[in-house]
Amino acid sequence: MYRVKITLPATITDLGPGLNSLGLAVGLHTTVEISQRSDDQLVVETEGEGAGHYPTGLRHPVMLAAARVFQQEERAALGIHVRVNNQIPLNCGLGAEAAFWVAGVIGAGNLLGIIHRRAEVIEVASRTSRMVSQTVTSMMGGLTASFLQDDRLVSRALNVAPVSVIIALPEVKGYAREIARVKPERVPLQDALFNLSRVPLLVEALQVGDLELIGRLLDDRLHIPYLKPHIAGYDHVVEMARRAGAAAVTLSGDGPAMVAFAESNHRMIAAAMELAFENVGIHARTWIVPVDTQGVVISVSG
Repeated sequence: MYRVKITLPATITDLGPGLNSLGLAVGLHTTVEISQRSDDQLVVETEGEGAGHYPTGLRHPVMLAAARVFQQEERAALGIHVRVNNQIPLNCGLGAEAAFWVAGVIGAGNLLGIIHRRAEVIEVASRTSRMVSQTVTSMMGGLTASFLQDDRLVSRALNVAPVSVIIALPEVKGYAREIARVKPERVPLQDALFNLSRVPLLVEALQVGDLELIGRLLDDRLHIPYLKPHIAGYDHVVEMARRAGAAAVTLSGDGPAMVAFAESNHRMIAAAMELAFENVGIHARTWIVPVDTQGVVISVSG
């Protein structure tokens, strides 16, 4: 029986001033196995982070993406078995949804006997999901820069130093609903210039692993100021992380996941961030993860 297994990393996007551009892949993963069945049934099984969150069937993100490929090709596999084993927390700025979408595109293509090149998969998944930075970063791994121009994807993989980061995820009820209303359509010119002036040096700092410089460059005036009021204790968490040794702390994507960069003392920093959230009555989980430089891993059998 034909089977394809796709493993993809989590992504930290909208990295500091690199809004809608810079992404960093890190070592939390989702693995999706898609195989043909001998009947005409669709079976979707999920385990790990967010198991049961999405409907199992055609409305799961993996199958929504696969359906786009089937529609484009005007044919489909009859019976499909999907197994999702996910380590990436959902709806928190770590790119789980984009990873599901990419896996669906790859899996559907393989079931139809279409072996897309990596660039083609990135193009299709980015255009159909509209999660451009997350899709590109999850596929390429490491540090990436990307954007859509007139529905055409422009992206590059960039060198990155082998750093480890701390991820802190607070439990914030109703967060996604709240921030959907606060993002501005227009921003002050000075704030835009503030961000733009820092992006080139931030790329250089990430490439050479200069954590002290990263700490001076991750400030953002276009994104975080509108989001952090909806994360209780945000400034307190940043302060406690820095006191414990973090060089820089910022949001991952739209949050509420936060990411800290540090030379050492990663466990101490993680504990400090958990305690800081606890001080304001919020439970938080933490992970210490390396940069994932591999990106997507695909294996086929059958």
